[in-house]
Amino acid sequence: MEIRVQRSFHAAHRIWQHREKCRYLHGHSYKVRIRTEGELNNWGMVADFGTVKKIVDELDHRVILFNKDPLVPVLKDAGQRLFLLDRNPTAENLSILIAWRLISELGLNWAEVEVFETENQSGFARMEKGREEKISFERG
Repeated sequence: MEIRVQRSFHAAHRIWQHREKCRYLHGHSYKVRIRTEGELNNWGMVADFGTVKKIVDELDHRVILFNKDPLVPVLKDAGQRLFLLDRNPTAENLSILIAWRLISELGLNWAEVEVFETENQSGFARMEKGREEKISFERG
């Protein structure tokens, strides 16, 4: 059985050590499209939609950075809400993060996640249970 969820969030990020304009701190109004599959639980749900939305909503109104970015301690000291990854926060890596969390935290069979940075640009990940790519993260 499949479910589909569409959600949006707003966040700032930068691509550390990028040579072009993406190296500067900037923001996006992201849109996320999720398609996933799992077994029906006792309530007749693949997953509670609210729980799926919470995974996306954790990124909302945060500064999403690579945990080795030199801005991290400065922004922590300034009291900013951070979401730190073990890699650069590209649309591709955000789609991997969300897909991995859906599978690992909710026990779903597979997940397809598309993260749009703009109306016309997105990163897409398809991940299956048992073949997950883990992304370490920290909320700050």
